[in-house]
Amino acid sequence: MKSILSIFMMFLLVGMSNAQGGRVTTATIKTSAECGSCKERLEDKLNYTAGIKYAELNLEDKNLTVKFNPKKISLDEIRKVISFTGYDADRITADPKSVEKLPACCKPGGMKK
Repeated sequence: MKSILSIFMMFLLVGMSNAQGGRVTTATIKTSAECGSCKERLEDKLNYTAGIKYAELNLEDKNLTVKFNPKKISLDEIRKVISFTGYDADRITADPKSVEKLPACCKPGGMKK
């Protein structure tokens, strides 16, 4: 009985990991983030976006590392999410209306003022 239960649990765990799994791709996106508030805002938005497994911003070099499932979201869609959050994302510029909604410190050049 114990071995049957162990086998069942093994199949259950394998099935769950396959259902959640799929291929995960990692990308680095250059942003226009300025401060800790930018970091929190971007990470919160991306980490709760469907298809994204993980997002972390390095403020020193302004690079955002994103792990995502390309079957659920594309890299260009991720860049658009970043743009509509108010930040540049590689070659896609920040949405001007979204930039206006950011706190002063998060706007381009905001930390230099």
